[in-house]
Amino acid sequence: MKAILRICAAMLLAGTMSVMAAGSANASSPKWLSIAPGGTHTCAIRTDHALFCWGSNVNGQLGVASTASQSAPVRVGTSTSWKSVTTGQVDTCAVKSSGTLYCWGYNGNGQLGDGTTTDRHTPTRIGTATSWTTVKASDSHTCGIRSGSIYCWGLNTNGQLGDGTTDSHSGPVKVGVSTSWTSVTLGVVHTCAVHSGGTIYCWGRNAEGQLGDGANADRHSPKRVGTLSGWTSIKAGTLHTCGTRSGSIYCWGDDANGELGDGHTTRRNTPGRVGTSTSWTGVTAGYFTTCARHSGGTIYCWGYNGFGQLGDNTSTDRHTPKKIGTSISWSMVSAGTAFTCGLSSSGYAYCWGTNINGQLGDHTLTSRSTPTKITSVLASTV
Repeated sequence: MKAILRICAAMLLAGTMSVMAAGSANASSPKWLSIAPGGTHTCAIRTDHALFCWGSNVNGQLGVASTASQSAPVRVGTSTSWKSVTTGQVDTCAVKSSGTLYCWGYNGNGQLGDGTTTDRHTPTRIGTATSWTTVKASDSHTCGIRSGSIYCWGLNTNGQLGDGTTDSHSGPVKVGVSTSWTSVTLGVVHTCAVHSGGTIYCWGRNAEGQLGDGANADRHSPKRVGTLSGWTSIKAGTLHTCGTRSGSIYCWGDDANGELGDGHTTRRNTPGRVGTSTSWTGVTAGYFTTCARHSGGTIYCWGYNGFGQLGDNTSTDRHTPKKIGTSISWSMVSAGTAFTCGLSSSGYAYCWGTNINGQLGDHTLTSRSTPTKITSVLASTV
């Protein structure tokens, strides 16, 4: 499985795509509310709640009515009502302040949720509900929360949709009957979520132990992870998962590149603590990598570093947390496929790692092994 994922990622990263400019650049450094790196593209919401995307666009995942890739942020439509955005491998979804949900990009597995398998090059509304609070996209499935319930759609070969079957769906299907879910996160073929009271549940593929339930059998419906409560967040990576509770980070699943952060490369099927600190404020998991924010605004990364996505100016894997830089106070960090992005406490965006599709947003195709600031956006849409 891991070899297949690496081959697919390499094909995506090595694809030859023309990266085109769209109008002149706005020279002032933009400020952002959130940023979401995906497979080979990135999207972010500016402080005025306008949405921008950049990077690969072969399936229309930038949402700008074309398939021309972009090496700098280009605006998606004219709305200033975007609340949250998520990026998958080649698709994007976002929620507006009205609670309406929109998706676009690749739809071959029904992951856009519009009842079809047709790609969309502009934001397409999903259903009529106005109570969506969050949405998360992955390689081939998507999940969101509305009115406290989780709904999933797309590919379901390993039970990652959590409806008790392995039947794929091109529209949202409810996960169980609970209306008390607080967050959801997606790996390549597994899903995890935090329930009220701070308990966590996972489902889908489990061959690498990424569900954390002490076994390696796939689960087609939510399975509680251990007996601990008090979990505040959870993030699923390619084949591993990490969560935070009481200021500590715990990770489980695949560990071939040290992404569990415990100094070893041995996979775990139950949560294992990362170091001894109780001052972690958030964690993100990506393509065999993990990054986390520590109190005081510092960030640390560990795991696979072949593309410089750990940001420490090397391509050396790290098996324990490695501090990234010294001069930036960070408010968030988020890992994509072979690249990472973060926001400073001042609201500026930085990205690092592979940039072959322009996903770092710095107007170049040059990969970076240290955080590189996004200094401007394109002045017009395509």
